[in-house]
Amino acid sequence: MKADDKRIYLEDIGEIVMSRGGKDIWLVKGITRHEDFKDRCLPERIYVVDFPGRGAGEEFLLSRQACGPEKFLMIKEIGHDMIRMFERMFEGRLAQFVILWGGRPLDLLDANPPLQRPELLDTTYIKLTRVEDNAKFRGWDIVETSFVGEWWQDDTWIIMEECIASGQTLTYFVEEALDHHKPKKIFLFPVCASLEGLEGICRLCSDAGVELVPVYNGALIEVAKQGVTMPFTDLGLQPRTIITHHFYHDLKDRYQGTPLCWVGDIGDSIYKPADHLIETFSDMLAVGMDFDREDFSLWSPIMRSEHFLTRFETEHPNVFNALKRYLKP
Repeated sequence: MKADDKRIYLEDIGEIVMSRGGKDIWLVKGITRHEDFKDRCLPERIYVVDFPGRGAGEEFLLSRQACGPEKFLMIKEIGHDMIRMFERMFEGRLAQFVILWGGRPLDLLDANPPLQRPELLDTTYIKLTRVEDNAKFRGWDIVETSFVGEWWQDDTWIIMEECIASGQTLTYFVEEALDHHKPKKIFLFPVCASLEGLEGICRLCSDAGVELVPVYNGALIEVAKQGVTMPFTDLGLQPRTIITHHFYHDLKDRYQGTPLCWVGDIGDSIYKPADHLIETFSDMLAVGMDFDREDFSLWSPIMRSEHFLTRFETEHPNVFNALKRYLKP
């Protein structure tokens, strides 16, 4: 049996429950009744927003070449589009908790046009920092370093975080938040997220009697068993990463069937674009991608700046030499 035959596609376990503005909303119900997920703690209902064709959501997940302001604006556009599609499901007063810095592009106070609410949205900004601690899960502990706002006593909360990997940060936040107030619903709108990262939050919400409504962009990602210890987290090649047939075809074409991580470090891609580009080039070389098949005209112009080229050649001469003929203006 070919590896592709073992895949679970969104068409196999989900159904389109709404189409709006050229986007499809898929509903995956009872995923834990599926043989591959029966031992997992996951919500009864998980939504996936699919931007048909090579839409903005899919483009983001296949855009290792984008970084800096371009990546920030991509997250903002996708996240706000997803949120507007679910506005009718928000109950009563609405609060958003923006987890910095990843959730910053999703901040609804910066939405244009604004979310249609009768009052200014209740908003809290919180900065959570990971610090090394070998006694903790995966060698990290979470520390709250800044909190601006309050624990809003509202009916619906939106937790703004652009990426959910292990879910450690979000689980820490939700555990603390539910000690202060239990809303009726908690919504998540990550633009890139794993199923693994949902499990801790799901367990907390279930125990507290809070409805968790996760809305994913384009894919229910399964992290490899070795997770972040792998040289390359081959998200798209994992048989239990759930996407549409069309998306899977685009994914294999975009990264040439290699185990290159779809997105890399999203935080670095926004706030440390040069680091992100160097890591991406290094990864592409390591997995054996054919640079002649890559359209470098679509890449961030940062890669052709003198400052970037000097740093790249100095710090990673072997990778630079493999790429230098593609990097010049």
